[in-house]
Amino acid sequence: MTNSSDGTKSNLTPDDLLDLYKVAVEEYRFQVQLNWDRAKYLLGFNTAVISVGAGLVKLSGKEAKFLLIGLFAIGFATSLLSLSAVYLQHNYYRSTRGRMVSIARQLNIEEFAVASTPGVRGERKTFILKLGRVQYILYVLLTLTALVNIYAIIYVATR
Repeated sequence: MTNSSDGTKSNLTPDDLLDLYKVAVEEYRFQVQLNWDRAKYLLGFNTAVISVGAGLVKLSGKEAKFLLIGLFAIGFATSLLSLSAVYLQHNYYRSTRGRMVSIARQLNIEEFAVASTPGVRGERKTFILKLGRVQYILYVLLTLTALVNIYAIIYVATR
């Protein structure tokens, strides 16, 4: 019988916990890869919307104006939805990371466990460290795509 991180007793043997830790590490790696794949898609899609719109700006006429405003409005909406997706996927990652760290504590292998990020290592989060996190970089890039879309809407509407 082992103690869990919340102080309750568990009927899991150390071998059972080790098997669970292996699964938790696999899930952690899966989340990291899935989040990165999603981020690449979201950034690529949002950049493509802006690129298509910028290429079509040369079109003239009232019909093209409404098409472009609609395209950039969709681009703005997808930028906001992408920001939301990055937030949600980071929560999935943190949940998986927490489970992995909890099992490592129960096994008393924290010093040998997976510690690839400052969050897993339990390092203090300074302002500079937070700015360098992938999540915040994605927030900045997706916010910039949203702002570019707003600018494009204003530009096309006032032409």
